[in-house]
Amino acid sequence: MKRYGILLKAVVILLGLMGAAFFTAFALYARAYQTHVAELINDALFFHIVIVAGCYAELAVFWGIAGQIGRDNSFSPENRRSFRVMAAIALVFVACFFGMLVFFAVRGRLIIIRAMYLIFMGLLSFIFSAICEVLSRLIHHAWLVKNENDLTI
Repeated sequence: MKRYGILLKAVVILLGLMGAAFFTAFALYARAYQTHVAELINDALFFHIVIVAGCYAELAVFWGIAGQIGRDNSFSPENRRSFRVMAAIALVFVACFFGMLVFFAVRGRLIIIRAMYLIFMGLLSFIFSAICEVLSRLIHHAWLVKNENDLTI
């Protein structure tokens, strides 16, 4: 299991580096160019900052899960709590994408493709939240079964 924990931590590091490259390019583009897209990025900067912070919070929480897996403690109360935290963070993403939808609509800058994108990302975030919540409950159930089996032995 230690090998899987190391592999998952390597994935977290890779995703963190990819995210840093993407978000840096995203921010530099918004500051360097005077285009319609750059203007939209700057207008909704608050939402983008919350999403970036949420992405790194998700990675930090998953780092802890990878550590538990590496210690052969996959079915633990710690992992249950971690998946519940990840589900809550994903709901913040849902709120951000809905907030951007309203923000752009109020400002008269909501076009069909942007609305479709924001709705899709909100639904994707909601699905991720639901998956994390289900995994949390499955981990809890497996932990209860494991403890019951340990008592039997």
